[in-house]
Amino acid sequence: MPIHRLSEKPRIKGTLADITCDSDGKIDHFINPKKAKNLLELHTYNSSEPYYLGMFLVGAYQEIMGNLHNLFGNTNVAHIQLDNNSYQVKSVVEGDRIEDVLNCVEYDSKSLIETMRDHTEKALQNKTITLKEARKLLQNYVNTLNNSTYLKVEQK
Repeated sequence: MPIHRLSEKPRIKGTLADITCDSDGKIDHFINPKKAKNLLELHTYNSSEPYYLGMFLVGAYQEIMGNLHNLFGNTNVAHIQLDNNSYQVKSVVEGDRIEDVLNCVEYDSKSLIETMRDHTEKALQNKTITLKEARKLLQNYVNTLNNSTYLKVEQK
């Protein structure tokens, strides 16, 4: 369900893409007090602001599916305390990074970086990339290993 813009009435309906191995590629069954719905009511999308959806009551099976079964690793977890009409974020547990998940399936990140460095040096020798491009490529590769396994929206 949408977890912000709650004072606005949702104007559009949609389904969600699903990336688990045991689905048909979409989520189209939503709980409703009267009868389950096959479309989710959403707000009009505005590319200049984030739009967040919450997933609730997914259970232990879905949690483990997000772990190493699909090589996505653990998600970030927020522990929130509710008091009357307010809330407080008590703690945040960081999820896995790409490097963590690769290490779990016996890929050594240092070895991967060294292999990329070797390929980059060969490309430099063959003059298929410039020194500036080589540096940027290696830096992006190293930075990517330290990123979350989940998509991250870049704030503008």
